Amino acid sequence: MNDWTIISYPSPRDNLLLSLTESRSRYMLPFGGRFRVIDFLIRNAHVSESKSTVIYNNVEDDLENYIDSYINSNGAYSPISVITSEFSNINFCKNLVHDIDSKYFIIYNGDFPSIIDFSDIMKTYMSKKTDTLLFKMVINGRPSMAYKLLVTSRKTLLKTIGKIIKEKRSSSNIFEMIINTMINAGIRKTAFHAHYWPISNVPEYYALSRNILWDRELFNLIYSDNSMKSQIVADRYAYIGEKGRIVNSFISDYCSINGRVENSIIYPGVEIGLDSDIRDSIILPFVRIGEGVKINKAVIDETTDFNDENSMINIGNSSRIGSDDLNIKSSDFPRSLFSSITVIGKNCRVPDNVRIGGGCYIASGLGEVYFREKKYLHDGLSIVK
Repeated sequence: MNDWTIISYPSPRDNLLLSLTESRSRYMLPFGGRFRVIDFLIRNAHVSESKSTVIYNNVEDDLENYIDSYINSNGAYSPISVITSEFSNINFCKNLVHDIDSKYFIIYNGDFPSIIDFSDIMKTYMSKKTDTLLFKMVINGRPSMAYKLLVTSRKTLLKTIGKIIKEKRSSSNIFEMIINTMINAGIRKTAFHAHYWPISNVPEYYALSRNILWDRELFNLIYSDNSMKSQIVADRYAYIGEKGRIVNSFISDYCSINGRVENSIIYPGVEIGLDSDIRDSIILPFVRIGEGVKINKAVIDETTDFNDENSMINIGNSSRIGSDDLNIKSSDFPRSLFSSITVIGKNCRVPDNVRIGGGCYIASGLGEVYFREKKYLHDGLSIVK
């Protein structure tokens, strides 16, 4: 087994992805039509045969359970541990590294989807004959210090952590602090190419999701890879009803389509009722859409509250979501939501005959109470807590 451990640290928490990261980490964000971001990280670690993987998380979510299910159902994997409660504790980090017997460590921001060959990274590192090497990722054709990967020896990593502790330095992101400390001390740098997709707001998520699935080369890269697995339940074929129509769309397994779907991405477990029309949209796992619904340019976040009988339909019959106008911006979240994309949050319920405009946002679990009295949410407006 290769003598290195991967440490993945998360991006800072912000609200730029709205409900998509409101109650879940970026690791658990659905991506690529039937995966979550964590599936990419596990794939990268498994293919490179890393000795172990440590995933730092800054959200209390289902990440650890998801990984346990992943490992239990997919055979032999190297150990993967999740650290959440001690995320910013440098002393905890020191003890963690001390207890890991790997000779080398790979440290990077791993909660973005990526296809990275860590074995190739280590070959380059070994060829440089240096103790510590910083890899700048090539983004849009240029090496970027914003997205980087560090390879270092266990001895140097512990020495650097010890220095930080002695100087009583602190940071909300201890791994950025470790990397910057090494950079300031003077380390060698190089660049490397990888498929690494940073996502900072909803339109970026929307555009990248569609690009991954409509770009034939990228689609084959992901879907021809036998090491890419997912724990989003998908144990039956997709059902296309007699009146179902699919046009230029990605339809995952374990879904039921009885309406028209065009230029859209449909995740596992989604149900679309008779005479509904879904265009230019992304429907995340287990959303149920009623009959005669019209959805245009929207992201409908996933459903997880299966025990609530009232949640059987997420988007009620004959409702309308979205706009044909291409330039609507959210009035409340202009940095997060523009280009007329509407976001319906996780576990939302929209009653029958509701009209929701473009550039709108409904936060997770909301909508039902508001629409008891009103049937319209006009362009650019939000329903938040």
